[in-house]
Amino acid sequence: MTDPYSPLVQDLVPLNEVKYAARDYPSMFDALLRRLKVEYATVYNDYATTTQGVMLLELMAYAMSQLQWYLDRTASDCFLDTARTRAAIARLVKQIGYKMGAAAAASATLELTFEDGTAAGFIMPARWQFQGPDGLVYESYSEYTQPGVLAPGATIEVPVRQGETRLLTYTSDGTKNQKYRMSSISTDRYLGSETTNVWVDGALWDESEFLEFEKTNHYEVGYNDDPPTIQFGDDIAGNAPAVGAEVKIQFIITDGELGNVKEDTITSSIDTLYIAGSAVTFTVTNEIGANGGLGPEDPERARRLAPFAFAARGAAITEQDYEALSNSYTDSSYGSVAKAYAFNPRTAYSDVIFNGYINDIESELTNYVNGGGVYSGMIALEAALNVLALSLTADITGITEDNTNLETLRVDLQTQVGTAVTDSTSALGSATTAEAAATLSVSNCANADTGLDSLQAYIDTILTGAELTNVTNRINSIKQDVTIASSNAFDAQTESASAAIVLAGSINNFLNPAYTSITVVATAPAFSLPSIIADTAADLVTMTATVSGTGGIQDSISDMVGEAQTLQTEILLILPYMHTRIGDLFDADCMSNYVQVPILSVDTEGWYVAPSVGLIKGLQSYLTGIKEVTQDVEVIDGSPTLVEADIEMVLDVNKDAADETEVVSNVVATVVGMLKGRDFNQPLNLDLLYKNTKNSATGINKINIEIVGPIQVPSVIDSNGNLVPESNRIITWGSLSIVDKNGVTLYTG
Repeated sequence: MTDPYSPLVQDLVPLNEVKYAARDYPSMFDALLRRLKVEYATVYNDYATTTQGVMLLELMAYAMSQLQWYLDRTASDCFLDTARTRAAIARLVKQIGYKMGAAAAASATLELTFEDGTAAGFIMPARWQFQGPDGLVYESYSEYTQPGVLAPGATIEVPVRQGETRLLTYTSDGTKNQKYRMSSISTDRYLGSETTNVWVDGALWDESEFLEFEKTNHYEVGYNDDPPTIQFGDDIAGNAPAVGAEVKIQFIITDGELGNVKEDTITSSIDTLYIAGSAVTFTVTNEIGANGGLGPEDPERARRLAPFAFAARGAAITEQDYEALSNSYTDSSYGSVAKAYAFNPRTAYSDVIFNGYINDIESELTNYVNGGGVYSGMIALEAALNVLALSLTADITGITEDNTNLETLRVDLQTQVGTAVTDSTSALGSATTAEAAATLSVSNCANADTGLDSLQAYIDTILTGAELTNVTNRINSIKQDVTIASSNAFDAQTESASAAIVLAGSINNFLNPAYTSITVVATAPAFSLPSIIADTAADLVTMTATVSGTGGIQDSISDMVGEAQTLQTEILLILPYMHTRIGDLFDADCMSNYVQVPILSVDTEGWYVAPSVGLIKGLQSYLTGIKEVTQDVEVIDGSPTLVEADIEMVLDVNKDAADETEVVSNVVATVVGMLKGRDFNQPLNLDLLYKNTKNSATGINKINIEIVGPIQVPSVIDSNGNLVPESNRIITWGSLSIVDKNGVTLYTG
């Protein structure tokens, strides 16, 4: 049997010791074993795994592999391409004149409203503190002076940046290269870029990016030291504070990206304003979210940008120069640039600003027709008006039915009132007849009474005694009956006369006019029920024609929307010609010395957002000062270059092997990680999306992914399903929808 440890021929050749680099434990053990067999073959042959010799070989191999690992790590930290630690990368890039960016404080403008006004003017000193969300503090970085009285409800604006001012005091020992540690900064917070002020015996010294070979009063800040440090010179490269000198260091501790809070979240003042000894109240808000806040520069970013910054040597000439210098720019008031890009738009239609104008027109037209922005949308308006028109049609139908019912009622009333007139007229005749009969009865009673008086006189002459008395009593009884009958007849006469008068009045004043109003068509301006019914019927015909007839409201609505859609189509057809025409007018020769620099900030969640105007102006001023005289540079808001990726997923999870909620959370986190912090012109590859999401969690049986948008933003979804942005654009988060194999929504956002 062949000895498995017999050395190969090439192993007997002397080795170059440099080739030992990157050796691991097995290779070390094998090399030692082979050498032992060659050098001591005649005196030692006990290679059992349990022997002391092999144990010593293993210990030696392990010790050497560990030593080699540390040597390799030390060697790798000597080169920018292989350096791993932040400190090593910061040291290496510093050697080529690049300083890794420090954390930048977010900035915002606060609106202070004095509901009750003020009794006098006031001064609000610099570093006035305001309270933000989650314990964040914001300070004004300049003094605000209000010269006069504020009226009730008046407002002022105060610019602030996130962070808290600290002050440390030391005593110089007079040595060269003095270094002071700012140990009061906790590990989860940062020293704000360009926020230090240093006084030596009351004299303000200047911060310099690096200690310069000049005997001047300046210092260097070690933002990437842990903790940050203040470094003085050696009286050759920067002066050293004299022995016994008081050194005061003022600085701002900031929270980087956490300071990029949303609007209306900075809501109160920590400090109290006093005017003439009395506290003054006011409300605080930030109508626009804070931005510009950024953590310390990522080592990988520094690794990539440092060579370009070194090549630029502080002057902007090439596109790479502009990009490197812009990406590393920090403004002491408005924060840092999160992402920058520089390019030369050789034609107008590759110009971001011009394309932004065109996109604005397209967006306005789309919103005008479909709805969005300040527009409700012509199509939506058409639908609403059609609903209204249909409701009018229903109302017209209802009114028509009401008009028919009204005519039926009128006919019934005509019959009923006509009968009432006839009956009342008949009753009037009866009342008149009754009055005449009662009048006759009264007259007859009077005649009867006269006749009885004559009879009494006659009786008085022919009768006497008891017979006269009896007859007289009888005549008096009859006279009483006649008197009663006369009274009743008179009452009947009176009542009949009154009834006749009332009936006559009712017939003449009410029944006859009512009968006329419900039967006769009146001539304007008089009114009658037939006239009203006839007019309503005519109006209904007109209304029906106006709403749903030819050329009516519904036709007009359709025509209006059709005109709007035609306008949109025609203008969208013209826009490409505008691109081409302006591109021809401003050709490559005219644009060759023009550099456009779109920049972006990040919000509190790390997504790209528009930078502040102050940050744009600050970078513009910086680049203008270092650019070539013949070049024209313009720093712009990079948010119009954002392409929002819309992704749809179907996720099948083995619920026996994994928790579905946890799997979905890991998948979402993976997609978020792929869409944050992307570079300009970097496509979103579908196969990489598949690979990363599949590897994000165990228990995924099957996953189907499709990039479905954006549709109307300049981008292309190629034949392989990749999202490829147009030139000079950058992909970011749009939307993500995840459903299971049954179509049940697992995540949307």
